[in-house]
Amino acid sequence: MKLSSNQIQNLYKFTRQHYVEHFDVQTELVDHLANDIEQIWQDQPKLSFEQARDISFKKFGVFGFVDVVEARSKALNKKYWELVWSIFKQFFTIPHILISITIFLAIAVGFDLFSVKMVLLTISIGGILALFFRLYFLQKEKKKRFKQTQKKWLLEEYIFNIGGGVAFVNLFFQLAIYSPKIITINFQLIMSLILTAFILLIYITAFILPSKIEEILINQYPEYNLV
Repeated sequence: MKLSSNQIQNLYKFTRQHYVEHFDVQTELVDHLANDIEQIWQDQPKLSFEQARDISFKKFGVFGFVDVVEARSKALNKKYWELVWSIFKQFFTIPHILISITIFLAIAVGFDLFSVKMVLLTISIGGILALFFRLYFLQKEKKKRFKQTQKKWLLEEYIFNIGGGVAFVNLFFQLAIYSPKIITINFQLIMSLILTAFILLIYITAFILPSKIEEILINQYPEYNLV
């Protein structure tokens, strides 16, 4: 016995009722539940749809869908940073490397002209302002997209939340607070390189990835164009 379209929609509603918000995770769970329900009916054909559904759901254990959601989240978090890394590497190849070199030299000159603390604070505050400014508009865009489609995608969530990059800026505040007053040329070069990477990460996570959202979702989800 195969599930009807109404029963499939019931499973989507069932997953939402059990706190699964993202359509891609819902689809994964609905597919699993549907296959399991059909298997249960082969053994116990007299069971109603609701009875078979509840039997299948109990197999997920005390915490229900939580483990599946966590596993999916970890997988897509890894996917997100793979996307970041793939773009990041491009900034060390021609012609993008010119941008990286320019940023690096500007920071190195900054260390010669100003104190370490001044440079770190300036870049940290600038990074925070850029991230929060961009995050504000990305959240508006995310709400607009949801209003149009009534669908949430987990990878989309990571991209529009900038991968939690706001918290990362705190590291540079700590570096500014505990930075030495006098620095060696080696320290200057290392910090210039680190800060260059930091600026590139902000640019990639806050601007490049969100601008590629449609392309990324189409590549990640075969069903994306069908909703």
